[in-house]
Amino acid sequence: MMEKETNTLYQMKLGDLWRYIKTQNTLFWLVNLYLFFEYVRPQTLYKSLDILPYAQIIILIALFLLITQGGFGRVKNPLNKLIVLYFIVILASSFFALSPSISYSKLSEFISWMIIYFLIVNVINTENRFFIFILAFMLYSFKMSQFSFRNWLSSGFSFINIGSGGGPGWFHNSGEFGIQMVIFLAVSTCFFWSLKEHWPLWKKALLFFFPLTALTGTISSSSRGAVLGAAGVILFWVLKSRYKLKAFILAAIIGIAIYAIIPPEQMARFDAMGEDDTSTSRITYWKRGIELIEQYPVLGVGHENWIFAQERVFGIENSEVSHNIFIQCAVDLGYTGFSVFLLLIFFTFYNNYKVRKIILQAPQDNKFLFFMSHGLDGALIGYMISGFFVTVLYYPYFWINLAMTVSLSEAAQRWADNIRVPA
Repeated sequence: MMEKETNTLYQMKLGDLWRYIKTQNTLFWLVNLYLFFEYVRPQTLYKSLDILPYAQIIILIALFLLITQGGFGRVKNPLNKLIVLYFIVILASSFFALSPSISYSKLSEFISWMIIYFLIVNVINTENRFFIFILAFMLYSFKMSQFSFRNWLSSGFSFINIGSGGGPGWFHNSGEFGIQMVIFLAVSTCFFWSLKEHWPLWKKALLFFFPLTALTGTISSSSRGAVLGAAGVILFWVLKSRYKLKAFILAAIIGIAIYAIIPPEQMARFDAMGEDDTSTSRITYWKRGIELIEQYPVLGVGHENWIFAQERVFGIENSEVSHNIFIQCAVDLGYTGFSVFLLLIFFTFYNNYKVRKIILQAPQDNKFLFFMSHGLDGALIGYMISGFFVTVLYYPYFWINLAMTVSLSEAAQRWADNIRVPA
């Protein structure tokens, strides 16, 4: 292989980062500004700012610029067609829904995710842009995790009945916050591992707090699904490691540490798993969901028609949500939508596999892109495990991960194309 060229951004010097960011075009700034308003939500933290729908305005301006500048459609990827196909299934399911009006009233949410997906994949399309974007993603997640860590520390690592949350917005509830921490754990660990050789000791110590507080945030959320998701991420690392014995020993140490600090009340909830009221009620929802899938197998009961279907089919008023992303998808969109959802998952893993293949076949190494493909794989695994117990299909987790996966794939291909092979 060629001698490795060091990317100056990897050293994480503020001057280098700012010099790069300020040279980027308006679209790059808008996409990153959107991420800030979606994950930090200053407009909900400071009521004086809550006067405009900032995220929606940013999305519309960015979409207009992308189309008028001819940047739309530059990135080719199977996931582009699949996300459009998923939207077509949503439209068909809405037309034939038990309550079309409910479906149509919820369409804007998915349309937003689809637009955001295309904005990210067409703008965050180089190694440096991906680096800045993923760094911002982690910083916003760290803002939540360190706040949760400080609160849990001040309580003496005691059990928090309602769990810790991530502030107003998507991650306010403990379960949703826990899932974000699982994703943050997967991404930040691979980020740290891939770039630690570029940092002095003090910077390593500082950035180690990313995965550390992600793990403590998962535990302090008091969400059993999130803890299981984190366990799934750790198991994934063991299976993917070239040094299985060392990875297993490290995983065992982490497991022992978690067991030592996890509050007894939280352990009791795990002991009661499958038998307590929360577990039995969710199993009941899932059984009802399977019945609905059998009755409406092709296009489901209709997009976002779960609660209406509970009343129409079972005569149950004030029903809770399905508490399972797979049941949610299959009930609402039938086997048609569920099949497309599974294809979206499959091609996410395939894109990340292709990134690793591109790098292994290149004449030069790139640990950052290589490990980030593992990080996004781990994030998706953690999301699927955690999402088995909550209704978060149309939260940012899956759709942002989907976009980052395609962005990483495009960045890796461009990086490989730009390598100068010696004569």
